[in-house]
Amino acid sequence: MQNILLKLLCIAMFISLSNASFYENRFSASQTILSAFDIDTSFQADVNLFELHNQTISGERWESFLNSFDRGYVYIPILKQMLSDVGIPQEFLYLAMAESEFSPRAYSPKKASGIWQIMPSTGRQLGLRIDDFIDERRDPIKSTAAAVKYLKFLYNATGKWYLAAMAYNCGIGRLQRAIKEAGSDDVWVLMDENKKYIPAETRNYIRMIISMGVAFNDISILKNEQKEYFLNRGATSTLASIKLSGGVSLESIAKGAGISLKDLKQYNRQFKYDFLPPFENTEFDVYLPYENLLSFKQNFKPKKIDLKKYFVIYMVKKGDSLYGISKKYGVSVNSIKAANKLNKTLISVNQKLIIPLANSKYTIANNSVNGR
Repeated sequence: MQNILLKLLCIAMFISLSNASFYENRFSASQTILSAFDIDTSFQADVNLFELHNQTISGERWESFLNSFDRGYVYIPILKQMLSDVGIPQEFLYLAMAESEFSPRAYSPKKASGIWQIMPSTGRQLGLRIDDFIDERRDPIKSTAAAVKYLKFLYNATGKWYLAAMAYNCGIGRLQRAIKEAGSDDVWVLMDENKKYIPAETRNYIRMIISMGVAFNDISILKNEQKEYFLNRGATSTLASIKLSGGVSLESIAKGAGISLKDLKQYNRQFKYDFLPPFENTEFDVYLPYENLLSFKQNFKPKKIDLKKYFVIYMVKKGDSLYGISKKYGVSVNSIKAANKLNKTLISVNQKLIIPLANSKYTIANNSVNGR
């Protein structure tokens, strides 16, 4: 643990740079955030946290965070409620902020995607649908439900919320090894910059979550930016969810709701194309602003896409393999397996296979599939 004198020096620096009212607001916000994550409030004296916080609330980086928080106004009320409903501190909202800046389209070099930056394998394990037509990691509601499930698992495995946040970033196995090596799960010990028990990315990640939590709960900072309304963000839900059968064009949904196709896509980044996945016996959740729900109910006239443009029914011949069929149509083996609910690559003669062509270069070139 860091030297007590160093902690006191840090606090003294904090006070000397702030007037009494400003310090009181920040101190109160710090205590709220740290307590929510089960972190001892003495951690607000961490020198690196102090430095990062001052960087966070100034310059272009701070402007970027403010804009991101503003853009997330549609999702924030829902996310807060979903966290609260299962007993997860609402301050985990800032984990999503640190992960993606509330962008459903966020995509990392490691292939993590969505508001919660979920990896493909983790997403599927948590029940999210990820295929050629839809990626529910980009669905703000379903991805949050998945993240909530995962965070509860991590909390049950570690016993503290800050440990769950660490594990979310570096993995439960990596964190458990760090705790074993350190001989402690104390936040001061694990965050030691010299011992480096956990990765630097995770140490910065935790400090960033705390810093953003403090900044967005500090009325002095928000008043200075004329953003006091952020403190009440989450009072009402702004999105309505409707269920529609597969194959419906997004254009017909937007027309019924009285909004542009572009705006509809902003709320539904999970759909990869301008239509709902063309599985007629499956329903999909579509999100609309509540203010457009009545118009949708009164005016919606569903328009189906031409399924022949996106699928081929193939009869398996002697000598065929999934690899050979996938190569012929320019689609992946996994796409064919998913479309036909196959667990293995074994196929039989005269078996009918659905070949999804949405991502096939042949289909796109010859049938003008409208992808994005």
